[in-house]
Amino acid sequence: MRDILGFRFEKRKKTSGLWQAMMAILAIIIAMGISSILIVSAGADIVEAFSALYAGAFGSWKAVIETLIKATPLLLTGLAVSIAFRGKIWNIGAEGQLWAGAMAGYWVSANFTQLPPALIFLAILVASFIAGAFWGFIPGLLKAKLNVDEVIVTVMLNYVVHFILSYLLSDPWRDPDEYYYITSPVPEVSEYPLLLANTRLHAGFAVAIVAALVVWWLMRKTRLGYEIRAIGLNPTASRFKSINVPRVIILTMLISGGIAGLAGAGEVVGLHHRLRMDISTGYGFTGIIVAMLGGMNPFGVTIAAIFFGALINGSNRMQIFTGVPIAL
Repeated sequence: MRDILGFRFEKRKKTSGLWQAMMAILAIIIAMGISSILIVSAGADIVEAFSALYAGAFGSWKAVIETLIKATPLLLTGLAVSIAFRGKIWNIGAEGQLWAGAMAGYWVSANFTQLPPALIFLAILVASFIAGAFWGFIPGLLKAKLNVDEVIVTVMLNYVVHFILSYLLSDPWRDPDEYYYITSPVPEVSEYPLLLANTRLHAGFAVAIVAALVVWWLMRKTRLGYEIRAIGLNPTASRFKSINVPRVIILTMLISGGIAGLAGAGEVVGLHHRLRMDISTGYGFTGIIVAMLGGMNPFGVTIAAIFFGALINGSNRMQIFTGVPIAL
């Protein structure tokens, strides 16, 4: 509570979904205003730049499809982060968990080709979820049992998984016919099915949408979801309510890491069809922004992920037609 110029300002105890949406829209408008200044400083026309941005994101059916493709890993990492953040567990390791899921997904796709396609698909989902969950379990266990700061552990594990990947792509899994650190293509039978013919939109997008619905149900309709939210509000009071805080922390990180792992499998088996060093351009870290912009609500995160997918997809066209750097 603070008095300024005779007015008393009090922090809202709770804000409505409409208010949060309005604030997100206002933030985007302000960001566009600041971006306009930067675009002018780069010597480009504002209208032309934003027109190119929109055309690259939603200007055609193909552009919309590509935006949804870019949004898919962001939606999954955003959901992963939002679950942990709702419990005040700062999972900064979605990037590493994504890579863990990518490696597991590739391994299954390359070694279980004798199974029917439907079973291969399910096996990839399970394996990538388990791999990401394991990479989330480590910091969750350390926090729950030893009170180790999860921010430090998750960030460090991002580097660990990256070095493991570098080793695998440098020799054991490297395609002998390729100069770059890259695996052989996954067998066609293991590829994610396409949702629309003659496009690149794969089943990973459907997996992401289903994940958003499951996360909403988990957080709103289950005891575990209630316990995660309770710990996020007040961990001390939660202990007095007989909530097993260490158990909830571990389960939260397992689920969070598992969902991020699904994003990695989708990029490998659904889009690139190879495991490579550049399948993620920081999707795990951008997922943090997506989660915050979406208010850590699964439906808000879905909209934010599509918005960021549009920015990524549209910025390429903007740079080509106006010369404005993608970074802006």
